[in-house]
Amino acid sequence: MEGAEKKKFRILSIDGGGIRGMIPAKVLFELENELKSENPEKKLYEYFDLICGTSTGAILAIAIALGIPAADLVDFYKKHAKAIFPKWYFKIVPSRARAFLTSIYSNKALHKILEDVYTKANGGKTPLMADLKTRVCIPTFNGNDGQINVLKTKHHKDYKRDYKLPAHEVAMSSASAPVYFPPHTFSFSNEHGNGKNVNMIDGGIFANNPALIGVLEATEKLEYNFSEVSLLSLGTGKGKHVIKTGWRPKDLWYWLFPKPRLLDVILDSQAQITEEYLNFLKRLTEKTAKGFDYLRVQYDMGGDIIDLNASGKKDLERLEAIGDELAKRNLVSIVNFLKST
Repeated sequence: MEGAEKKKFRILSIDGGGIRGMIPAKVLFELENELKSENPEKKLYEYFDLICGTSTGAILAIAIALGIPAADLVDFYKKHAKAIFPKWYFKIVPSRARAFLTSIYSNKALHKILEDVYTKANGGKTPLMADLKTRVCIPTFNGNDGQINVLKTKHHKDYKRDYKLPAHEVAMSSASAPVYFPPHTFSFSNEHGNGKNVNMIDGGIFANNPALIGVLEATEKLEYNFSEVSLLSLGTGKGKHVIKTGWRPKDLWYWLFPKPRLLDVILDSQAQITEEYLNFLKRLTEKTAKGFDYLRVQYDMGGDIIDLNASGKKDLERLEAIGDELAKRNLVSIVNFLKST
């Protein structure tokens, strides 16, 4: 109504981080349980007006927007980690020989898993972005034309194409981390139209923490005031990357194979600088008006970093425990955050 204060526009943002997506999945699982104790029929996606996710966060964002329970998302990582990041691969291919491959892993297993999981959640029909139950923004990089892309649901009159894309192809596009997976190319043809996307790669190279994309979407495109925005940002754990050696040719193996440390440093740094941008933007808006609500939930791993492609039982157990601890520390704050007007 004219003159009345708009309802808070609530954004959920989920960072990229490979297998460390287990951390926000566990936090969301605990949050979902708490919310269901008060409103058993309400789905998790109904608490958010926009969900943004990059890479593993894109996988989670689309799953939540399809109505998949957070408990299933925790199980997703437990069940499929070894299929996505198979350890036997390293025993067959000598470490230095991997430099001549296009990527460490094939993307076929992850592609099939995502298609199956999303299709099951959509009643047996492969879901498109048009089938998602709330607004979604997914960062990816278009290697074919060298442009950043943010693939979106049809929540604005200017958005004419992304809603036609199969949801699992969008998730794969955002999750195709360089070195880990090959660039993702796909064609689509459905009742809305057809087309082809070529050489899509991980959106984490420019927005591993997609929270700022969410804030800009709400304020610039959807015309909410900053004071009407409420942002919950979930991280996947940050590490302390101490670099002790120079950039010499012999260090190629250290930086790229079999653990692409260089990419990990880039993704982690991008997520951290976005935190700084958001805190600055919040302080800036508070100088002239009421700033936006912002809650960041992140775990500091220090130097004991769990690799993005870890798939061992102990690593998965530790990630779940980290998510559980984050939930214990932050659950009351998150619930109150969602209830605030």
